[in-house]
Amino acid sequence: MSLSTLVLLSTLATSPAAPEEAVPPRHQLSLYGRSGASMYLSSARTHGGVGGGFGLRDTVDGRWLLQVDANALTGLGTAFAVRVGAGVQRQGWWAPAALVNLTGLFGDRLDFLTPEHPVPVVGPSLGLGLTLAPARFTLGKAQVSVLELGVGVGTDSPGLGLLYGLTLLEVGVAL
Repeated sequence: MSLSTLVLLSTLATSPAAPEEAVPPRHQLSLYGRSGASMYLSSARTHGGVGGGFGLRDTVDGRWLLQVDANALTGLGTAFAVRVGAGVQRQGWWAPAALVNLTGLFGDRLDFLTPEHPVPVVGPSLGLGLTLAPARFTLGKAQVSVLELGVGVGTDSPGLGLLYGLTLLEVGVAL
């Protein structure tokens, strides 16, 4: 073996390795704004409207989501929606997600008096549901989600209510 062959082989052996993928931080907090609609429908009441709000999200290990948001709604009077959710997302620039949410609707609503409900139901409309966000993207420190769909169920004893949610646009920024 010649000296030039040894130098070439040693150069190849000591060449830098391919860069490792960046490890996501353990906790990544982000603030987000959203616009859309929430509606709770039962035989006893209708509650909700269209509007928007703000929230705080913690992304754990780049995959697990914990979030809370508050939204002002209009259409059937003035209502407020508060959501607490947990879910999972795909890692990468395309990051679709699925979340389980507990949603409370407060404020103005339409009450219906029926034989099952001779007096109005008191308290907020509460629903537990699933939200799917198929068009969700991460671009650096920003997150953008378009057209999230949610459905859930709540109780207006006796009977059940259905909770529907539609997010048209959600934009977040990591802190």
